[in-house]
Amino acid sequence: MGRPQRDGTPARAVHKRKLTDLFVSSRKEPGLVWDAYQPGLALSVRSTGKKAWKVIYRFHGRPVWLHLGDARSIGLADARRLAARVMLAVAEGQDPAAERRAKRSAGTFADLAAQYLELHAKRHNKSWRQADALVRKHLIQRWGHLQAVAITRADVRAMMLRIEAPMLANQVLVAASAIFSWAIRQEIVTLNPCTHVDKNPTTDRSRVLSDAETALLWPGLDPA
Repeated sequence: MGRPQRDGTPARAVHKRKLTDLFVSSRKEPGLVWDAYQPGLALSVRSTGKKAWKVIYRFHGRPVWLHLGDARSIGLADARRLAARVMLAVAEGQDPAAERRAKRSAGTFADLAAQYLELHAKRHNKSWRQADALVRKHLIQRWGHLQAVAITRADVRAMMLRIEAPMLANQVLVAASAIFSWAIRQEIVTLNPCTHVDKNPTTDRSRVLSDAETALLWPGLDPA
């Protein structure tokens, strides 16, 4: 699975062998050498002499290249172990390269919420001020310092439990889900931790508002 040439011609055949520490340290010829022992793992040698580990896998029918690190810093055994992790994640339906890009671009939840506010909410949501008040009061205070991609369903459920008013907790859930849903569309994150988190049940005199009803309610909320 060599990288195609820039003019679109097929990639040249790549060398494949069971790598050894001696081979890795002594290899000088530029190019890509596949490891016959660990599927997907390859040693990349540049004309400058720099050596790096790559994992190449297929996701949705297309080849994906993932940089593991400098071969001078990561030994062969560790490179194989890391490559095995990547290939296992791919077998489970994940795209490790996309998840890595998401981690780099998403930043903290506070960063993500700010992007959502400026790039989407202010332009498309007439009630953005009320929604932003909910986010700042109930989400930024708890998640602001966390990496956005590290927030889990457990974090979402814990957030809802800390909000005493069930209906308010449901509204905050909707606000959080809107941020993550937008971030997925922008390819900033790959998962929405609010998915499959149930809204709070209500008594006969109160009921859970739909997302549309919540959007209508926000303008009447006190943003303080």
